[in-house]
Amino acid sequence: MEDIYLIPKNTKPFDTKKSNIYLEDIYCIYPKEYEIQLKDICIRRYSNNTSKYDVIHLGEVIEVVKNKSPNLRLNFLKPDDVIIFFDNFKKDRTKYLRVFIVSIVVLMGSIMGIMNFHSDVNMAHSQFMMVNAITKDAKVYLPYFQLPYSIGIGIGVAIFFNKFIPTYSKGEPSPLDLKMVSLNKEIENQLRKK
Repeated sequence: MEDIYLIPKNTKPFDTKKSNIYLEDIYCIYPKEYEIQLKDICIRRYSNNTSKYDVIHLGEVIEVVKNKSPNLRLNFLKPDDVIIFFDNFKKDRTKYLRVFIVSIVVLMGSIMGIMNFHSDVNMAHSQFMMVNAITKDAKVYLPYFQLPYSIGIGIGVAIFFNKFIPTYSKGEPSPLDLKMVSLNKEIENQLRKK
């Protein structure tokens, strides 16, 4: 018996018009000499597909491959069922409008959050006292302190999320990236359970 290794691909959504899903669409096949023999094995057939996703179980893959090549032993390097997604790839005309509206709402929310925090801890009084201790004339010099302070908050958030300094974030995921990976894993686990 020959050992075959199947590694799941990171697939993009398939078109809903695609009628057949082949082994090569969802797995990398190793050793490569068996790829020609196995890549055209049809795993799933669809007609009038309207679903957003489908789960391909490992047992189905084993059964289909064993029917065509019974002398092969399959080894899955990721022993999870494969989830494939479908999309009709229609152009979304409202995408930029929705992004703009959500950005405005998030910006307003963050502004309110920072303002409420500053109000709760009485930041205006704290800054007034600090500038008064340094300059002895806080009414004149307070805006010169608050402007760099405000810019510093924005720069601090940008550095925290690693988005505006590409050399710093090279190869290092930001906290937001890590949270998105975690969320995608949870979604896939829930889809597998259905």
